[in-house]
Amino acid sequence: MVKLTITTRVLILLAIISSSITIIIILSKHGYDDTNVSATRVIRVGLQANLTHTPALIAKSYDAFGKELGMDVEYRVFKAGPDTMFALLTGQVDIAYTGPIPAVQAHLASNGSVRIIAGVTSGGAMFIVHEGIDTLEDLRGKRFGAPQYGNTQDIALRSYLLEHGLGLREEMGDISIVYAKGTELLLLFKRGDIDGLWVPEPWASRAVKEGGKVFLDEKSIWPDGRFATTVLVARSDLIDGNPELVDRVLRVHISIVRWINEHRDEAMSIASKEIRSITGQSLPEDVVKSAFSSLEFTYDLMQGSIEGYMRKGRMLGLFHSDPILDRLFYYDGLNGILEGSEGTLN
Repeated sequence: MVKLTITTRVLILLAIISSSITIIIILSKHGYDDTNVSATRVIRVGLQANLTHTPALIAKSYDAFGKELGMDVEYRVFKAGPDTMFALLTGQVDIAYTGPIPAVQAHLASNGSVRIIAGVTSGGAMFIVHEGIDTLEDLRGKRFGAPQYGNTQDIALRSYLLEHGLGLREEMGDISIVYAKGTELLLLFKRGDIDGLWVPEPWASRAVKEGGKVFLDEKSIWPDGRFATTVLVARSDLIDGNPELVDRVLRVHISIVRWINEHRDEAMSIASKEIRSITGQSLPEDVVKSAFSSLEFTYDLMQGSIEGYMRKGRMLGLFHSDPILDRLFYYDGLNGILEGSEGTLN
Protein backbone atom coordinates (compact mmCIF):
# COMPACT_ATOMS: atom_id res chain seq x y z
CA MET A 1 0.00 0.00 0.00
CA VAL A 2 1.36 3.41 -0.94
CA LYS A 3 1.46 5.78 2.00
CA LEU A 4 0.64 9.40 1.35
CA THR A 5 2.21 12.27 3.19
CA ILE A 6 -0.01 14.71 5.05
CA THR A 7 0.68 17.35 2.40
CA THR A 8 -0.32 15.01 -0.41
CA ARG A 9 -3.55 14.01 1.30
CA VAL A 10 -4.41 17.62 1.99
CA LEU A 11 -3.89 18.45 -1.69
CA ILE A 12 -6.15 15.55 -2.67
CA LEU A 13 -8.86 16.71 -0.25
CA LEU A 14 -8.64 20.29 -1.47
CA ALA A 15 -8.80 19.05 -5.05
CA ILE A 16 -12.03 17.22 -4.23
CA ILE A 17 -13.54 20.34 -2.71
CA SER A 18 -12.28 22.47 -5.58
CA SER A 19 -13.84 20.06 -8.06
CA SER A 20 -17.16 20.55 -6.34
CA ILE A 21 -16.92 24.27 -7.02
CA THR A 22 -16.29 23.50 -10.68
CA ILE A 23 -19.46 21.39 -10.71
CA ILE A 24 -21.44 24.32 -9.34
CA ILE A 25 -20.06 26.61 -12.06
CA ILE A 26 -20.85 24.07 -14.79
CA LEU A 27 -24.40 23.58 -13.52
CA SER A 28 -25.01 27.32 -13.40
CA LYS A 29 -23.87 27.63 -17.03
CA HIS A 30 -26.45 25.05 -18.01
CA GLY A 31 -29.32 26.89 -16.41
CA TYR A 32 -29.22 25.17 -13.02
CA ASP A 33 -30.61 27.49 -10.36
CA ASP A 34 -31.11 26.15 -6.87
CA THR A 35 -30.67 29.37 -4.91
CA ASN A 36 -34.36 30.21 -4.81
CA VAL A 37 -35.31 27.50 -2.37
CA SER A 38 -38.71 29.00 -1.60
CA ALA A 39 -39.68 28.64 -5.28
CA THR A 40 -39.18 24.87 -5.14
CA ARG A 41 -40.84 24.63 -1.71
CA VAL A 42 -38.09 22.22 -0.65
CA ILE A 43 -35.16 22.79 1.69
CA ARG A 44 -32.50 20.11 2.08
CA VAL A 45 -30.69 19.62 5.37
CA GLY A 46 -27.43 17.72 5.90
CA LEU A 47 -26.62 16.07 9.24
CA GLN A 48 -24.88 13.13 10.90
CA ALA A 49 -26.19 10.40 13.19
CA ASN A 50 -24.36 11.72 16.27
CA LEU A 51 -25.75 13.04 19.54
CA THR A 52 -23.72 16.17 18.89
CA HIS A 53 -26.27 16.76 16.10
CA THR A 54 -29.24 16.49 18.47
CA PRO A 55 -30.86 19.79 17.34
CA ALA A 56 -30.89 18.44 13.78
CA LEU A 57 -32.31 15.11 14.97
CA ILE A 58 -35.05 16.91 16.92
CA ALA A 59 -35.88 19.05 13.88
CA LYS A 60 -36.11 15.89 11.77
CA SER A 61 -38.33 14.10 14.28
CA TYR A 62 -40.80 16.97 14.62
CA ASP A 63 -40.45 18.23 11.04
CA ALA A 64 -39.76 21.56 12.74
CA PHE A 65 -38.35 23.29 9.67
CA GLY A 66 -41.17 22.09 7.45
CA LYS A 67 -43.88 23.26 9.83
CA GLU A 68 -42.39 26.66 10.51
CA LEU A 69 -41.22 27.39 6.98
CA GLY A 70 -44.24 25.93 5.20
CA MET A 71 -41.92 23.87 2.99
CA ASP A 72 -41.05 20.27 2.31
CA VAL A 73 -37.80 19.24 3.99
CA GLU A 74 -35.38 16.52 2.92
CA TYR A 75 -32.80 15.27 5.42
CA ARG A 76 -29.61 13.74 4.10
CA VAL A 77 -27.28 11.87 6.45
CA PHE A 78 -23.49 11.85 6.00
CA LYS A 79 -20.74 9.99 7.80
CA ALA A 80 -18.60 13.04 8.60
CA GLY A 81 -18.08 16.74 7.95
CA PRO A 82 -15.96 16.66 4.75
CA ASP A 83 -18.65 14.60 2.99
CA THR A 84 -21.30 17.00 4.23
CA MET A 85 -19.42 20.02 2.91
CA PHE A 86 -18.95 18.38 -0.49
CA ALA A 87 -22.73 17.94 -0.66
CA LEU A 88 -23.28 21.57 0.34
CA LEU A 89 -20.88 22.90 -2.27
CA THR A 90 -22.34 20.74 -5.02
CA GLY A 91 -25.88 21.93 -4.29
CA GLN A 92 -27.11 18.64 -2.80
CA VAL A 93 -28.07 20.35 0.47
CA ASP A 94 -28.94 23.94 1.40
CA ILE A 95 -28.01 24.05 5.08
CA ALA A 96 -26.00 21.58 7.11
CA TYR A 97 -24.85 20.61 10.57
CA THR A 98 -21.12 19.90 10.59
CA GLY A 99 -17.89 20.28 12.53
CA PRO A 100 -16.02 23.60 12.55
CA ILE A 101 -12.95 22.35 10.68
CA PRO A 102 -14.83 21.16 7.55
CA ALA A 103 -16.86 24.39 7.63
CA VAL A 104 -13.72 26.57 7.67
CA GLN A 105 -11.95 24.42 5.09
CA ALA A 106 -14.91 24.53 2.70
CA HIS A 107 -15.21 28.30 3.17
CA LEU A 108 -11.55 28.83 2.30
CA ALA A 109 -11.40 26.36 -0.57
CA SER A 110 -14.56 27.78 -2.18
CA ASN A 111 -13.68 31.45 -1.76
CA GLY A 112 -16.49 32.01 0.74
CA SER A 113 -19.27 29.83 -0.70
CA VAL A 114 -20.01 28.45 2.79
CA ARG A 115 -20.71 30.48 5.93
CA ILE A 116 -21.32 29.58 9.58
CA ILE A 117 -24.71 30.90 10.67
CA ALA A 118 -24.98 29.54 14.25
CA GLY A 119 -23.48 27.30 16.86
CA VAL A 120 -25.10 23.94 17.65
CA THR A 121 -23.16 21.94 20.24
CA SER A 122 -20.25 22.43 22.59
CA GLY A 123 -18.38 19.46 24.05
CA GLY A 124 -18.92 15.75 23.57
CA ALA A 125 -15.66 14.74 21.88
CA MET A 126 -13.16 12.48 23.63
CA PHE A 127 -10.00 10.44 23.13
CA ILE A 128 -10.85 6.90 24.31
CA VAL A 129 -8.14 4.23 24.70
CA HIS A 130 -7.74 0.66 25.91
CA GLU A 131 -6.67 -0.15 29.45
CA GLY A 132 -2.91 -0.05 29.86
CA ILE A 133 -2.49 3.20 27.96
CA ASP A 134 -1.95 5.73 30.71
CA THR A 135 0.70 8.21 29.62
CA LEU A 136 1.74 10.13 26.51
CA GLU A 137 4.66 7.75 26.12
CA ASP A 138 2.20 4.83 25.99
CA LEU A 139 0.71 6.31 22.81
CA ARG A 140 3.85 5.57 20.80
CA GLY A 141 3.57 2.78 18.26
CA LYS A 142 -0.20 2.60 18.51
CA ARG A 143 -3.08 2.81 16.01
CA PHE A 144 -5.94 5.20 16.62
CA GLY A 145 -9.19 5.96 14.85
CA ALA A 146 -11.01 9.11 13.73
CA PRO A 147 -14.24 9.55 11.70
CA GLN A 148 -12.71 10.95 8.49
CA TYR A 149 -9.50 12.53 7.29
CA GLY A 150 -9.77 16.30 7.72
CA ASN A 151 -12.79 16.24 10.02
CA THR A 152 -12.76 18.09 13.36
CA GLN A 153 -11.86 15.09 15.54
CA ASP A 154 -9.06 14.10 13.15
CA ILE A 155 -7.56 17.58 13.44
CA ALA A 156 -7.98 17.50 17.22
CA LEU A 157 -6.20 14.13 17.41
CA ARG A 158 -3.33 14.95 15.06
CA SER A 159 -2.70 18.39 16.56
CA TYR A 160 -2.69 16.88 20.06
CA LEU A 161 -0.08 14.31 19.00
CA LEU A 162 2.05 16.95 17.28
CA GLU A 163 1.88 19.34 20.23
CA HIS A 164 3.21 16.56 22.46
CA GLY A 165 6.07 15.53 20.21
CA LEU A 166 4.39 12.43 18.80
CA GLY A 167 4.55 11.82 15.05
CA LEU A 168 2.63 9.79 12.50
CA ARG A 169 4.34 7.02 10.54
CA GLU A 170 4.14 8.92 7.26
CA GLU A 171 6.00 11.74 8.99
CA MET A 172 8.78 9.54 10.38
CA GLY A 173 6.85 8.82 13.56
CA ASP A 174 5.33 5.54 14.74
CA ILE A 175 1.63 6.29 15.26
CA SER A 176 -1.03 5.29 12.70
CA ILE A 177 -4.53 6.72 12.21
CA VAL A 178 -7.42 4.73 10.74
CA TYR A 179 -10.46 6.51 9.29
CA ALA A 180 -13.96 5.02 9.37
CA LYS A 181 -17.51 5.86 10.39
CA GLY A 182 -18.52 5.51 14.03
CA THR A 183 -19.97 2.00 13.89
CA GLU A 184 -16.87 0.69 12.12
CA LEU A 185 -14.47 2.43 14.50
CA LEU A 186 -16.33 0.93 17.45
CA LEU A 187 -16.00 -2.56 15.96
CA LEU A 188 -12.28 -2.04 15.28
CA PHE A 189 -11.80 -0.87 18.86
CA LYS A 190 -13.75 -3.79 20.29
CA ARG A 191 -11.68 -6.29 18.27
CA GLY A 192 -8.43 -4.63 19.31
CA ASP A 193 -7.56 -3.58 15.76
CA ILE A 194 -7.12 -0.01 16.98
CA ASP A 195 -5.84 1.10 20.37
CA GLY A 196 -8.03 4.14 20.74
CA LEU A 197 -10.29 6.61 18.96
CA TRP A 198 -11.00 10.35 19.07
CA VAL A 199 -14.72 10.59 18.39
CA PRO A 200 -17.88 12.58 19.15
CA GLU A 201 -20.79 11.24 21.18
CA PRO A 202 -22.33 8.73 21.34
CA TRP A 203 -19.30 6.85 20.02
CA ALA A 204 -17.06 7.95 22.89
CA SER A 205 -19.46 6.62 25.53
CA ARG A 206 -20.04 3.47 23.50
CA ALA A 207 -16.29 2.84 23.37
CA VAL A 208 -16.10 3.25 27.15
CA LYS A 209 -18.90 0.71 27.53
CA GLU A 210 -16.85 -1.69 25.38
CA GLY A 211 -14.03 -1.55 27.92
CA GLY A 212 -12.27 1.65 26.96
CA LYS A 213 -11.39 4.56 29.19
CA VAL A 214 -11.17 8.31 28.72
CA PHE A 215 -7.58 9.30 28.01
CA LEU A 216 -8.63 12.88 27.32
CA ASP A 217 -11.93 14.75 27.35
CA GLU A 218 -11.35 17.44 24.73
CA LYS A 219 -13.00 20.08 26.91
CA SER A 220 -9.97 19.89 29.22
CA ILE A 221 -7.78 21.61 26.60
CA TRP A 222 -10.14 24.53 25.90
CA PRO A 223 -10.66 27.70 27.98
CA ASP A 224 -13.71 27.29 30.23
CA GLY A 225 -14.19 23.80 28.75
CA ARG A 226 -16.25 25.16 25.84
CA PHE A 227 -15.50 24.30 22.24
CA ALA A 228 -17.58 23.99 19.08
CA THR A 229 -18.27 20.39 18.17
CA THR A 230 -21.04 21.16 15.70
CA VAL A 231 -22.02 24.33 13.85
CA LEU A 232 -24.83 25.22 11.46
CA VAL A 233 -23.75 26.36 8.00
CA ALA A 234 -25.45 27.57 4.84
CA ARG A 235 -24.45 28.27 1.27
CA SER A 236 -23.56 31.91 0.71
CA ASP A 237 -25.78 32.13 -2.36
CA LEU A 238 -28.75 31.19 -0.19
CA ILE A 239 -27.82 33.80 2.43
CA ASP A 240 -27.39 36.50 -0.21
CA GLY A 241 -30.37 35.49 -2.33
CA ASN A 242 -32.88 34.69 0.39
CA PRO A 243 -31.76 36.13 3.75
CA GLU A 244 -35.34 36.09 5.03
CA LEU A 245 -35.45 32.32 4.65
CA VAL A 246 -32.10 31.91 6.40
CA ASP A 247 -33.31 34.09 9.27
CA ARG A 248 -36.42 31.91 9.58
CA VAL A 249 -34.19 28.84 9.67
CA LEU A 250 -32.22 30.48 12.47
CA ARG A 251 -35.38 31.24 14.44
CA VAL A 252 -36.38 27.58 14.23
CA HIS A 253 -32.87 26.51 15.27
CA ILE A 254 -32.87 28.86 18.26
CA SER A 255 -36.29 27.58 19.34
CA ILE A 256 -35.11 23.96 19.10
CA VAL A 257 -31.96 24.64 21.14
CA ARG A 258 -34.01 26.38 23.84
CA TRP A 259 -36.53 23.53 23.87
CA ILE A 260 -33.75 20.94 24.24
CA ASN A 261 -32.26 22.80 27.19
CA GLU A 262 -35.66 22.85 28.90
CA HIS A 263 -36.52 19.23 28.06
CA ARG A 264 -33.20 17.40 28.06
CA ASP A 265 -34.60 13.97 28.99
CA GLU A 266 -37.21 14.08 26.25
CA ALA A 267 -34.68 15.42 23.76
CA MET A 268 -32.27 12.64 24.69
CA SER A 269 -34.94 10.01 24.03
CA ILE A 270 -35.95 11.50 20.67
CA ALA A 271 -32.34 11.85 19.48
CA SER A 272 -31.63 8.25 20.46
CA LYS A 273 -34.66 7.01 18.49
CA GLU A 274 -33.62 9.02 15.44
CA ILE A 275 -30.11 7.56 15.54
CA ARG A 276 -31.62 4.07 15.77
CA SER A 277 -33.86 4.87 12.80
CA ILE A 278 -30.87 6.07 10.75
CA THR A 279 -28.26 3.48 11.74
CA GLY A 280 -30.45 0.49 12.58
CA GLN A 281 -28.73 0.21 15.95
CA SER A 282 -30.17 0.98 19.38
CA LEU A 283 -28.14 2.93 21.92
CA PRO A 284 -28.12 1.58 25.49
CA GLU A 285 -29.83 4.00 27.86
CA ASP A 286 -26.76 4.34 30.09
CA VAL A 287 -24.64 5.21 27.05
CA VAL A 288 -27.06 7.92 25.96
CA LYS A 289 -27.21 9.41 29.47
CA SER A 290 -23.43 9.42 29.75
CA ALA A 291 -23.06 11.01 26.34
CA PHE A 292 -25.70 13.65 26.95
CA SER A 293 -24.09 14.71 30.22
CA SER A 294 -21.06 16.01 28.29
CA LEU A 295 -23.05 18.05 25.74
CA GLU A 296 -24.04 21.71 25.81
CA PHE A 297 -26.52 22.81 23.16
CA THR A 298 -26.17 26.42 22.10
CA TYR A 299 -26.70 28.75 19.17
CA ASP A 300 -23.70 30.81 20.31
CA LEU A 301 -21.18 30.96 17.45
CA MET A 302 -18.36 29.98 19.86
CA GLN A 303 -16.02 31.97 17.65
CA GLY A 304 -13.05 31.70 20.01
CA SER A 305 -12.88 27.91 19.75
CA ILE A 306 -13.39 28.00 15.98
CA GLU A 307 -10.43 30.35 15.71
CA GLY A 308 -8.54 27.85 17.87
CA TYR A 309 -9.36 25.09 15.40
CA MET A 310 -8.13 27.36 12.60
CA ARG A 311 -4.75 27.54 14.33
CA LYS A 312 -4.67 23.76 14.68
CA GLY A 313 -5.54 23.27 11.02
CA ARG A 314 -2.90 25.76 9.94
CA MET A 315 -0.31 24.04 12.13
CA LEU A 316 -1.07 20.77 10.34
CA GLY A 317 -0.95 22.35 6.89
CA LEU A 318 -4.65 21.80 6.26
CA PHE A 319 -4.95 25.41 5.13
CA HIS A 320 -2.45 28.21 4.86
CA SER A 321 -4.49 31.30 5.67
CA ASP A 322 -7.30 32.34 7.96
CA PRO A 323 -10.65 33.48 6.58
CA ILE A 324 -11.95 37.00 7.02
CA LEU A 325 -14.20 36.50 10.01
CA ASP A 326 -16.93 38.82 8.73
CA ARG A 327 -17.17 36.58 5.67
CA LEU A 328 -16.92 33.26 7.52
CA PHE A 329 -19.60 34.12 10.09
CA TYR A 330 -23.07 35.37 9.19
CA TYR A 331 -23.42 37.70 12.17
CA ASP A 332 -26.45 39.62 10.90
CA GLY A 333 -28.82 36.69 11.28
CA LEU A 334 -28.24 35.90 14.94
CA ASN A 335 -27.64 39.52 15.91
CA GLY A 336 -30.88 40.63 14.28
CA ILE A 337 -32.88 37.95 16.08
CA LEU A 338 -31.24 38.31 19.50
CA GLU A 339 -30.75 42.07 19.59
CA GLY A 340 -32.64 43.68 22.42
CA SER A 341 -33.14 40.43 24.32
CA GLU A 342 -29.74 38.80 24.80
CA GLY A 343 -27.35 41.21 23.12
CA THR A 344 -25.43 40.63 19.92
CA LEU A 345 -22.94 37.90 19.11
CA ASN A 346 -19.64 38.70 17.43
